[in-house]
Amino acid sequence: MTLPNGISIVICTYNGINRLGPTLLSIFSQQLTSDISWELIIVDNASTDNTTDFCRKMIESSAFGNKSRIVFESKQGCNHARLKGLQEVKYRWLLFCDDDNHLFPDYLEQAWSILNNNENIGVLGGIGIPLFEDQKPDWFDTYSKSFAVGPQSKTDGKITISDKKQLYSAGSFFRKEVLIKYYDNGFTTIMKGPSGKELTRGEDTEWCFMIQLAGFDLWYSSSLKFYHYMSKERMTWAYYLKLKTGIAKGESKLFPYHLFLKSNKPAYYQFLISYTQSLLYHNFIWIQFRIRNFIKPSRYNSEELSLGKKISKAKAVSFIIDFSPAFRQFIKIKRILRFI
Repeated sequence: MTLPNGISIVICTYNGINRLGPTLLSIFSQQLTSDISWELIIVDNASTDNTTDFCRKMIESSAFGNKSRIVFESKQGCNHARLKGLQEVKYRWLLFCDDDNHLFPDYLEQAWSILNNNENIGVLGGIGIPLFEDQKPDWFDTYSKSFAVGPQSKTDGKITISDKKQLYSAGSFFRKEVLIKYYDNGFTTIMKGPSGKELTRGEDTEWCFMIQLAGFDLWYSSSLKFYHYMSKERMTWAYYLKLKTGIAKGESKLFPYHLFLKSNKPAYYQFLISYTQSLLYHNFIWIQFRIRNFIKPSRYNSEELSLGKKISKAKAVSFIIDFSPAFRQFIKIKRILRFI
């Protein structure tokens, strides 16, 4: 598949009427000196708050009505919305801009230069800067990475597999032809993304893995800056625990990708051995954590204690219950790589 070189901005939103205004303004305010072909696709993920009407009025009041359109996805869930966006876009580069991201005015210009000067980039990510609706929690700086803010690497440029880092999807550019080749050959992802009150995460990490397995690079640039709006309802410790638990639950499902990144053609027995080792390891950590904190409860503060218990339990349990889906995904990856 040969796609025209350009940028398709995709905003997936559910009931985003109270967030979308600054996000859309940041897109319509991009300062472009290069001749960049671009479009904006807004995916309304079954909203019930007149999001579509709000976006339509914003588009009509801008000078970019011919570059912007709204599509509807009836199946609720981040992954359904992103797949809809992937199917709808026409350009090579798909930029996922969350409905609470405010791009700096030079975002597209900076990215365009990087993308066109590094031909093996598969995903390009930037740096999210938190913008708080209310006062910043005392614990935020320590645990901010989970909210898709902060540097994604110590240095700009290629992120190697040995770095063991992935990019958050907010503000990231994905190479469409790589991802669509997976889906056109019948591949299905194992991660479904957050839906409703369920916060299981890892769908963006899975896309990064898929692109790396296809031979393309992950790339980070601190010149790509955007504000990430932190609503006050998300700035609670209870929400953070739920978010981290959701991320931890996905580790077992994503386990097969790690094997393929380490070895070009891992055998079935390698999966069985490695998965069993990880299962035992995470259950040992969970048990050890509980015993040590029972004996020495003062070793951790209350935040670290609650977080450690949640994460270790989520990982241990997930490796027990997710063996079958993880093994099926291992088989699917082994098959799809024949076509990629």
